[in-house]
Amino acid sequence: MRIVLLIGGLLLASGCHLHARPPNRPSLPRPPPPSRPSSMSYNEAVDRGFGECRSRRYDCRLKEAHRTGNDIWKVKFFAAAPGARGHLHLEYDAFSRNLLRVDEKVKARRDDRDDDDDWDDDDHRHGHGKGKKKGHARRDD
Repeated sequence: MRIVLLIGGLLLASGCHLHARPPNRPSLPRPPPPSRPSSMSYNEAVDRGFGECRSRRYDCRLKEAHRTGNDIWKVKFFAAAPGARGHLHLEYDAFSRNLLRVDEKVKARRDDRDDDDDWDDDDHRHGHGKGKKKGHARRDD
């Protein structure tokens, strides 16, 4: 028994010391990462497209609207204005809702009544009736 007490005393005297840890503070919960904004819906993309079409003073009919794999909404319209018609294609970023691209091809309609001012010569109406053939054939020699 003396040996046990002697070994215990030597261990204590040899500089064994206890290292106390600071008390654990409760860690504050980390704020969640900022949430990604919600993506634009089909109806929102079409509504924005109609708004853009009206701002350009066109009467528009929806041709199609779809979302690509690159998070881009493509909205396509048949567009018409007095004396003109064509198409209006719009591209929107699905998350930022920014208008990325506009392809506007609305052109004035050609009206045959406008050609009536050429009253002295009817030869200028290309494509009507038989005219001179274009090109060269072997039998023409």
